[in-house]
Amino acid sequence: MSPLRAISLFAAMMITPLAARAADLLPPPPMVDAPLRGAIIADPGDPGGWYIRGDVGVAINTASYSSTFDKLTNTAGGTLNVTTLTNAQNSIGDTAFIRAGVGYQFNNWFRADLTAEYQTSAAYHRVIQYPGAGLPGTSTCTAGMTCSDFYSGSVAAAAFLANGYLDMGTWNGLTPYVGAGVGFARLSMMGLTDVGVGIGSATDTSKTNLAWALMTGVAYNINSRLKLEMGYRYLNMGELVSNPIVCTDQTQCFFERQHIKLASHDFHLGMRWLFADSMGASTLVSSSAVLPSSGYASGGCCASSGAVATGAYTTGGQVVGSSRVVSGGGASGGYIASRGY
Repeated sequence: MSPLRAISLFAAMMITPLAARAADLLPPPPMVDAPLRGAIIADPGDPGGWYIRGDVGVAINTASYSSTFDKLTNTAGGTLNVTTLTNAQNSIGDTAFIRAGVGYQFNNWFRADLTAEYQTSAAYHRVIQYPGAGLPGTSTCTAGMTCSDFYSGSVAAAAFLANGYLDMGTWNGLTPYVGAGVGFARLSMMGLTDVGVGIGSATDTSKTNLAWALMTGVAYNINSRLKLEMGYRYLNMGELVSNPIVCTDQTQCFFERQHIKLASHDFHLGMRWLFADSMGASTLVSSSAVLPSSGYASGGCCASSGAVATGAYTTGGQVVGSSRVVSGGGASGGYIASRGY
């Protein structure tokens, strides 16, 4: 071996360990200020989703009344032909109601639901007066007298509505709204009796009508899912006609029917529970790279598939192919890549 070749081999043997030690002394990877793509971030999203509701309230009933009493004929051949029929007293009691429903919040200003409700029965009373006509077969209402008939019974209602609401923004947790509904109401008249020229009663009857509602109120956000709601509603339930009133002594009876057009002013207190978080939820973003795909340098400190996906800094290591850890490196959860000494 020539002296020159020996000197070159000796120099290479001395430089190689120094280069390896220099690689070991490289500084740690620089800190990355960009947000991690795999981090949990707030996603306000759409405040939509399914909800259920329940309400209790009071219904202040109103009604208009009419009767077929004034132009009927009894079995004795007497015809009233009453020229003056006075409604001396008309009244229907207030009721309580309970309501349940399911709905969907489409966005932060519109929602809709389907509701079913039951109202307790309301007491019904009516007094009509008319001049006596000396009718055949009657002895209690003669010509020159002012005669009266006294009616009593009860009315019950159930309503099934499809409703839509406009929510008009939220201030300090309060969300005012307006709405409308349409559906049908099932009305029932029970225990109707008549005490007058004769004593009579009518069998119970029921009728299903078109119903509609207008409403307004305010909801309070107890939390992002639970809402407390207070509101007012006008509900129109249509007309109910009784069965004919039949007397024990049919010569005293005119088989009249009572007509009631029923509506109510309702005040309710209720809760709505949303299955989805209407105030936004924390979501995991699908991408897992620390930085965009180019990284700091291709194949360098922060390569294209980064820390969040695998739990380490990089997949390819700080210096590709020149790491100090043999297993458990960057790709498998450690500090650098998979190759070692």
